[in-house]
Amino acid sequence: MGRKPASGARSKVVIDVPVELGTLLKRYREIPWARVAEQALWQYARQVALADRLASLSALTETTAKDLAQSVKAGLRRRYAKAARE
Repeated sequence: MGRKPASGARSKVVIDVPVELGTLLKRYREIPWARVAEQALWQYARQVALADRLASLSALTETTAKDLAQSVKAGLRRRYAKAARE
């Protein structure tokens, strides 16, 4: 997953940015913004892929997660109700 494609295999991506950001990008033309964007995209894509792998290995089902959330919320309600009475 950490390997980048061969330098010849490229895809073009076009993004819209707010005017203020565009102004800054134009002001600092000496910075290789395409390379900066590519590195940021690689980093984010790796994080998403890792999260996907971790989720696929998880034994926690949606139903179990909902049950756990309800249990935690009930415990917090009891805790704060007790604290309010004291």
